[in-house]
Amino acid sequence: MAFALVQHLDPNHESLMVDLLASHTAMQVRQAVDGMIIERNHLYVIPPGTYLSVSHGALNVTAPTAPHGARMPFDHLLQSLADDCGARAVAVVLSGTGRDGSLGIAAVKAAHGHVIAQDPDEAAYDGMPRSAIATGCVDHVLELAKIPAALTTHAAVGSLPTLDGRPKKIDDGEVWLTKVIELLRTKTVHDFTLYKLGT
Repeated sequence: MAFALVQHLDPNHESLMVDLLASHTAMQVRQAVDGMIIERNHLYVIPPGTYLSVSHGALNVTAPTAPHGARMPFDHLLQSLADDCGARAVAVVLSGTGRDGSLGIAAVKAAHGHVIAQDPDEAAYDGMPRSAIATGCVDHVLELAKIPAALTTHAAVGSLPTLDGRPKKIDDGEVWLTKVIELLRTKTVHDFTLYKLGT
């Protein structure tokens, strides 16, 4: 997996987020640069005062067009992620104020991607998780500590535990098929991820 972190940053101050995160993960942590090719096991951090999007497997960094108070950088990223990655997109809404991300997660769901929201009862700022949950597009509401395991499960078998905590039953054929499709996608130019299971 590759990760992109969108924070609402002051456009007039340098962000220290790359250095702070790099000391807590073995992944490569980089500030996003326009045209940067997305690589697995990398975490890309949005630069202050910009919009971040994805197109053809690369990052696009642009100047926002909306006035400062009306900017929705998370929605902007998620819309492009849904367009570029389709069912492979996963959106995670963490602690934050406001409703940024609520429109973007609808796009991710429409593309058959997955949406996770942090449990608002444990979030320092519950506005964004609550707004996301209110859309009806959230597949899973999880405590922060459980989100990494859910992402790992999703990457391995293409499913996450349901809201009641029980894993979705997947037969061995589906697990192997998912692995074969992912192998074809990564090693060839063929992408069958959006095909129906029967097909």
